[in-house]
Amino acid sequence: DVTDLDATVAFVAALAGPDGSVLELGVGTGRLAVPIAARAGRVVGVDTSRRMLEELARSDVDRTVTTVHGDMVDDLPDGPFDVVLAAYNTVFNLTSAERQQACFDQVAARLAPGGRFVVEAFVPDTADGGDGGGSTSPRGSRVTVRSMSVDAVVLSASVHDTAAQVAEGQFIEISEAGGVRLRPWSIRWADPAELDAMATKSGLVRSER
Repeated sequence: DVTDLDATVAFVAALAGPDGSVLELGVGTGRLAVPIAARAGRVVGVDTSRRMLEELARSDVDRTVTTVHGDMVDDLPDGPFDVVLAAYNTVFNLTSAERQQACFDQVAARLAPGGRFVVEAFVPDTADGGDGGGSTSPRGSRVTVRSMSVDAVVLSASVHDTAAQVAEGQFIEISEAGGVRLRPWSIRWADPAELDAMATKSGLVRSER
Protein backbone atom coordinates (compact mmCIF):
# COMPACT_ATOMS: atom_id res chain seq x y z
CA ASP A 1 0.00 0.00 0.00
CA VAL A 2 2.97 2.31 -0.42
CA THR A 3 3.13 5.02 -3.08
CA ASP A 4 2.67 3.77 -6.63
CA LEU A 5 6.25 3.77 -7.87
CA ASP A 6 5.78 4.36 -11.59
CA ALA A 7 3.12 7.04 -11.19
CA THR A 8 5.12 8.97 -8.59
CA VAL A 9 8.35 8.82 -10.58
CA ALA A 10 6.59 9.99 -13.74
CA PHE A 11 4.82 12.84 -11.91
CA VAL A 12 7.95 14.19 -10.20
CA ALA A 13 10.15 13.76 -13.28
CA ALA A 14 7.64 15.65 -15.42
CA LEU A 15 7.62 18.55 -12.95
CA ALA A 16 11.42 18.67 -12.83
CA GLY A 17 12.11 18.18 -16.53
CA PRO A 18 15.10 16.30 -17.98
CA ASP A 19 17.59 18.91 -16.76
CA GLY A 20 15.85 19.72 -13.48
CA SER A 21 16.96 19.17 -9.91
CA VAL A 22 15.04 17.18 -7.30
CA LEU A 23 15.46 17.00 -3.53
CA GLU A 24 13.75 14.12 -1.71
CA LEU A 25 13.15 14.41 2.02
CA GLY A 26 13.40 11.10 3.86
CA VAL A 27 14.92 9.42 0.82
CA GLY A 28 15.29 6.06 2.57
CA THR A 29 16.63 3.30 0.33
CA GLY A 30 16.10 5.35 -2.84
CA ARG A 31 13.01 3.48 -3.99
CA LEU A 32 11.79 6.71 -5.64
CA ALA A 33 15.00 8.73 -5.94
CA VAL A 34 16.97 6.25 -8.06
CA PRO A 35 14.36 5.93 -10.86
CA ILE A 36 13.69 9.68 -10.71
CA ALA A 37 17.41 10.25 -11.25
CA ALA A 38 17.17 8.32 -14.52
CA ARG A 39 14.84 11.05 -15.83
CA ALA A 40 16.05 14.22 -14.09
CA GLY A 41 19.30 16.13 -14.19
CA ARG A 42 20.19 16.05 -10.48
CA VAL A 43 18.70 14.23 -7.50
CA VAL A 44 19.67 14.75 -3.86
CA GLY A 45 18.26 12.71 -0.99
CA VAL A 46 18.25 13.54 2.72
CA ASP A 47 17.75 11.00 5.51
CA THR A 48 18.58 10.70 9.21
CA SER A 49 19.18 6.95 8.92
CA ARG A 50 22.70 5.89 7.96
CA ARG A 51 21.50 2.32 7.42
CA MET A 52 18.92 3.49 4.90
CA LEU A 53 21.53 5.53 3.05
CA GLU A 54 23.88 2.54 3.01
CA GLU A 55 21.12 0.47 1.40
CA LEU A 56 20.61 3.23 -1.16
CA ALA A 57 24.33 3.26 -1.97
CA ARG A 58 24.27 -0.49 -2.56
CA SER A 59 21.34 -0.27 -4.97
CA ASP A 60 22.46 2.93 -6.71
CA VAL A 61 25.39 1.31 -8.49
CA ASP A 62 25.84 4.23 -10.90
CA ARG A 63 25.81 6.80 -8.06
CA THR A 64 23.00 8.80 -9.62
CA VAL A 65 21.71 10.13 -6.28
CA THR A 66 23.71 12.44 -4.02
CA THR A 67 22.91 11.73 -0.38
CA VAL A 68 22.99 13.87 2.74
CA HIS A 69 22.93 12.29 6.18
CA GLY A 70 20.88 14.69 8.23
CA ASP A 71 17.59 16.19 9.28
CA MET A 72 15.00 17.44 6.79
CA VAL A 73 14.77 20.79 8.56
CA ASP A 74 18.24 21.64 9.83
CA ASP A 75 20.48 19.90 7.31
CA LEU A 76 18.96 20.57 3.89
CA PRO A 77 21.53 21.17 1.14
CA ASP A 78 21.69 24.46 -0.70
CA GLY A 79 19.36 24.80 -3.67
CA PRO A 80 17.91 25.82 -5.85
CA PHE A 81 15.76 22.78 -6.59
CA ASP A 82 13.00 22.54 -9.16
CA VAL A 83 11.11 19.95 -7.10
CA VAL A 84 11.24 18.98 -3.44
CA LEU A 85 9.45 15.71 -2.68
CA ALA A 86 8.14 14.47 0.67
CA ALA A 87 6.53 11.13 -0.11
CA TYR A 88 4.38 8.79 1.97
CA ASN A 89 3.70 10.83 5.13
CA THR A 90 7.33 11.93 5.51
CA VAL A 91 6.31 15.42 6.65
CA PHE A 92 4.33 13.82 9.48
CA ASN A 93 7.54 12.30 10.87
CA LEU A 94 8.25 15.79 12.18
CA THR A 95 6.31 15.49 15.42
CA SER A 96 5.32 19.09 16.12
CA ALA A 97 3.51 21.80 14.18
CA GLU A 98 6.54 24.05 14.67
CA ARG A 99 8.94 21.59 13.06
CA GLN A 100 6.55 20.95 10.19
CA GLN A 101 6.27 24.69 9.58
CA ALA A 102 10.07 24.99 9.73
CA CYS A 103 10.31 22.28 7.07
CA PHE A 104 8.02 24.25 4.76
CA ASP A 105 10.07 27.39 5.42
CA GLN A 106 13.38 25.67 4.64
CA VAL A 107 11.99 24.06 1.49
CA ALA A 108 10.56 27.36 0.24
CA ALA A 109 13.97 28.98 0.68
CA ARG A 110 15.53 26.36 -1.59
CA LEU A 111 13.02 26.24 -4.42
CA ALA A 112 13.97 27.67 -7.78
CA PRO A 113 11.58 30.24 -9.28
CA GLY A 114 8.49 28.27 -10.28
CA GLY A 115 9.65 25.29 -8.22
CA ARG A 116 7.24 22.83 -6.60
CA PHE A 117 7.01 21.24 -3.16
CA VAL A 118 5.21 17.90 -3.56
CA VAL A 119 3.73 16.58 -0.30
CA GLU A 120 2.15 13.14 -0.21
CA ALA A 121 0.24 12.42 2.98
CA PHE A 122 -2.85 10.59 4.13
CA VAL A 123 -5.93 12.68 4.86
CA PRO A 124 -6.94 12.05 8.47
CA ASP A 125 -10.45 11.63 9.69
CA THR A 126 -10.32 14.51 12.15
CA ALA A 127 -12.92 12.83 14.33
CA ASP A 128 -10.86 9.68 14.71
CA GLY A 129 -7.20 10.49 14.11
CA GLY A 130 -4.70 8.63 11.96
CA ASP A 131 -1.82 6.23 12.13
CA GLY A 132 1.49 5.58 10.45
CA GLY A 133 -0.08 3.26 7.92
CA GLY A 134 -2.09 5.97 6.24
CA SER A 135 -5.53 4.93 7.42
CA THR A 136 -7.88 6.33 10.02
CA SER A 137 -7.89 4.74 13.46
CA PRO A 138 -10.01 4.96 16.62
CA ARG A 139 -9.10 7.18 19.54
CA GLY A 140 -7.06 5.66 22.34
CA SER A 141 -4.99 2.51 21.95
CA ARG A 142 -5.22 -0.71 20.01
CA VAL A 143 -3.25 -3.86 19.23
CA THR A 144 -3.73 -5.74 15.97
CA VAL A 145 -2.07 -8.58 14.11
CA ARG A 146 -0.13 -7.19 11.16
CA SER A 147 1.12 -10.50 9.81
CA MET A 148 1.48 -14.09 10.96
CA SER A 149 3.33 -17.15 9.71
CA VAL A 150 4.29 -20.55 11.09
CA ASP A 151 7.34 -19.25 12.98
CA ALA A 152 6.69 -15.52 13.40
CA VAL A 153 4.03 -12.96 14.18
CA VAL A 154 4.09 -9.16 13.82
CA LEU A 155 1.81 -7.15 16.06
CA SER A 156 0.97 -3.46 15.73
CA ALA A 157 0.44 -1.56 18.98
CA SER A 158 -0.54 2.10 18.81
CA VAL A 159 -1.79 5.00 20.90
CA HIS A 160 -3.69 7.91 19.34
CA ASP A 161 -4.09 11.38 20.82
CA THR A 162 -6.65 13.12 18.64
CA ALA A 163 -6.40 16.47 20.41
CA ALA A 164 -2.63 16.63 19.88
CA GLN A 165 -2.86 15.07 16.39
CA VAL A 166 -0.23 12.55 17.45
CA ALA A 167 -0.03 8.80 16.97
CA GLU A 168 2.73 6.58 18.32
CA GLY A 169 3.27 2.89 18.09
CA GLN A 170 5.42 -0.17 17.78
CA PHE A 171 5.60 -2.96 15.25
CA ILE A 172 6.45 -5.94 17.46
CA GLU A 173 8.01 -8.87 15.63
CA ILE A 174 8.14 -12.13 17.56
CA SER A 175 9.91 -15.06 15.94
CA GLU A 176 11.30 -18.41 17.03
CA ALA A 177 14.70 -17.59 15.57
CA GLY A 178 15.04 -13.90 16.41
CA GLY A 179 13.10 -13.44 19.62
CA VAL A 180 11.41 -10.04 19.95
CA ARG A 181 12.21 -7.06 17.74
CA LEU A 182 10.66 -3.62 18.20
CA ARG A 183 10.21 -1.05 15.42
CA PRO A 184 8.87 2.20 16.85
CA TRP A 185 7.13 4.96 14.92
CA SER A 186 5.68 8.34 15.80
CA ILE A 187 3.82 10.89 13.70
CA ARG A 188 2.06 14.22 14.07
CA TRP A 189 -0.61 14.42 11.39
CA ALA A 190 -2.11 17.52 9.77
CA ASP A 191 -5.16 17.88 7.58
CA PRO A 192 -5.04 19.50 4.11
CA ALA A 193 -6.19 22.90 5.41
CA GLU A 194 -3.34 22.99 7.93
CA LEU A 195 -0.80 21.96 5.32
CA ASP A 196 -2.12 24.73 3.05
CA ALA A 197 -1.73 27.23 5.90
CA MET A 198 1.87 26.15 6.45
CA ALA A 199 2.57 26.57 2.75
CA THR A 200 0.98 30.01 2.67
CA LYS A 201 3.00 31.13 5.69
CA SER A 202 6.15 30.03 3.84
CA GLY A 203 5.21 32.13 0.81
CA LEU A 204 4.05 29.20 -1.31
CA VAL A 205 0.86 28.97 -3.35
CA ARG A 206 -1.09 25.75 -3.80
CA SER A 207 -0.85 24.52 -7.35
CA GLU A 208 -2.94 21.37 -7.26
CA ARG A 209 -4.25 18.66 -4.97
